[in-house]
Amino acid sequence: MDTGIAGFASDKLYVVQTNQKVIQRCLLMTTDPGDLVLDPTCGSSTTAMVAEQWGRRWITCDTSRIPLALARQRLLTATFPWYELKEPQRGPSGSFVYKRKHNKKGEEVGGLVPRITLKSIANNEEPDMVILVDKPEANNKITRVCGPFTVEATIQGAQSLDVGTDLSAHAPEQGRINSPLQEAKAVYENPRAYLDRMIEVLRQSKTLHLPGNKTLQFENVRPLAAADHEYLHAEAIEQNNEIKRVAVVFGPEDGAINSNDVLEASREAYYLKFDALYFFGFAIQAKARELIQGRGKLKLPSNYVAVTPDVVMSDLLKTSKASEIFSVTGSPDIEFRETGQKSPTGDKLYHVTLLGLDIFRPHDLENESIAAENLPCWMLDTDYNGMCFCARQVFFPKTAAWDNLQKSLKGRFADSVWEHLSGIKSEPFVLGNHKRIAVKVIDERGNELMVVRETV
Repeated sequence: MDTGIAGFASDKLYVVQTNQKVIQRCLLMTTDPGDLVLDPTCGSSTTAMVAEQWGRRWITCDTSRIPLALARQRLLTATFPWYELKEPQRGPSGSFVYKRKHNKKGEEVGGLVPRITLKSIANNEEPDMVILVDKPEANNKITRVCGPFTVEATIQGAQSLDVGTDLSAHAPEQGRINSPLQEAKAVYENPRAYLDRMIEVLRQSKTLHLPGNKTLQFENVRPLAAADHEYLHAEAIEQNNEIKRVAVVFGPEDGAINSNDVLEASREAYYLKFDALYFFGFAIQAKARELIQGRGKLKLPSNYVAVTPDVVMSDLLKTSKASEIFSVTGSPDIEFRETGQKSPTGDKLYHVTLLGLDIFRPHDLENESIAAENLPCWMLDTDYNGMCFCARQVFFPKTAAWDNLQKSLKGRFADSVWEHLSGIKSEPFVLGNHKRIAVKVIDERGNELMVVRETV
């Protein structure tokens, strides 16, 4: 097969990477231009790349942040052939243009080839023309880039952990569509069992390592009575420079901690005379993180601690001293200010400069400060609504992601354009209706860290 012959197959970057020629062959055999292609295992986005090249709409998804980061970069910096359209007003759905061509040797090289049969020869008939779907007419003078696409998260909204009620009772009210396996899981995996497991994990990991070579030690971790505490789940003794009585809140297993949870838990912990409040969660909404990090917004000191997905695997993973169930990471450091200029409509122009990122490496207990120029990717939403991040400007400082696109365009743009696309300063922009921006940074491990700023 030609899919295994050298010259047809591209070099693999990953062991499980699928040959692009194989995906192309399957897609061309089973779909038409304009059809929708679904790839539930994104990987390095080969299916999305092939679908984009051949005029198919596509959806791809993955459970890990790393494939999504790879796919975003690969698609944004890719170039594709420009195929002539039979019905330009309909786009690819109207099909491509195919023509009959011959090379100097008289061989058929176009997208239309005659299908010669014994019947056509015997009756001296013109043979039927067959379309070779992988040979549409291409205009080599035009370079095509990827069309618009969105990157969305399907994480469920946070819900309060009512330990007196089983999860399965909430499923119909939330409109969730569960398979029999999911329904069976909900029967025995109730909120009380989840909280007990989280408390036990915290009890076993009573020393947490924080950025700046600091440690956090918990003693006497114990659950709080559900009847007396609506938002707080556990309490512990923090033993650092001084002994403190702290409250602990665990975020939902299938959702993110929201701002209401933060406000209510802080209010409850304050009236119960706790000295500090810690939120442990798999995810947290940007507004909730902003409340925790902001000074003076909550009535007592609060911190958010990220929980790794390994917790849900219970005892299936081998634990060691180097394994960290909980970790605390910093947020991107940015500069957000006015440019001193105005747009043609008279609105103020702003710009954002990425200054850097501080991250904590759990495997060697070191705090690392990464310069903005060494970050793989950062994105800017100039009208963040507090719920959905829309990347309106995207930059790849560290990688040479724009090199291929620059070569394909044959230097039609000044070097300053490419320096800007790989830079740390945004294009001037007008604030949207929400008067709020968000900057999301992706580090080399695929972690997404976001910071939100209001109008200066």
